[in-house]
Amino acid sequence: MSESSVSNSMLVAELGQYWDRYAGSLQDGQLTSKVSSDELELCVEHLEFVLKANENINLTRITDPHEAAILHIFDSLVLLPYVDDAPKGKLLDIGTGAGFPGLPLAITSHRPSVLMDSVGKKVKVVEACASQLGVERVKTVHERVESYALSHRGEFSVVVARAVAHLSTLVEYASPLLKKDGLLIVSKGIPTADEVSDGSYAAQVCGFDTPTRYDLSLPGKRGARAIFVFKKSHKPSMKLPRAVGMAKKHPISK
Repeated sequence: MSESSVSNSMLVAELGQYWDRYAGSLQDGQLTSKVSSDELELCVEHLEFVLKANENINLTRITDPHEAAILHIFDSLVLLPYVDDAPKGKLLDIGTGAGFPGLPLAITSHRPSVLMDSVGKKVKVVEACASQLGVERVKTVHERVESYALSHRGEFSVVVARAVAHLSTLVEYASPLLKKDGLLIVSKGIPTADEVSDGSYAAQVCGFDTPTRYDLSLPGKRGARAIFVFKKSHKPSMKLPRAVGMAKKHPISK
């Protein structure tokens, strides 16, 4: 057995342990998601592809495989129980970067998935990786989210994002793309009270219920995460999407 395959086997085992502990920490009825060893193996192969590509393209500052398994793969998979709560249908990852969290979630949720980023080089890496792994249900898109929303209104059941923008900006981005009862799921480090307040206000304006928040700590003291789940429940009180750049330059706030 090669050194690479031994390393991959170790990472799969570690991730399996992290997942089992996470599953055990959730309340009864909160977790119906399952993650198989084969799916974890695909996630590790994705990471291996990214770390190799990172030698030529700046994809991640995290180069230790064990640390990257936590901060990229596991940090993506903690969203799976909430993704599985969304209505049946397509998933969109806004600001996918090197494919996190979108590709691990596509692998484990089995949803048709669109992985979007505004940086073309990153999109090409993710497209090549998904093709090599044989994950056929993944499509990559190189476009700004506001432009994409104009021709894909109400197309998605779930939108995910990991700390790519302010909460209120992400709420605005997701609203026109989600179908009724669809979910926006955002993972953040510990956000400020003002960001949470602005996100809740933007949710009302953009057609969402008040978000539900879930807090967790990553293994190995790798930091804390706050997961916000927004449900699309009514029509926005403003026309969306706004022009490209407006949601980030002038986010909705009280």
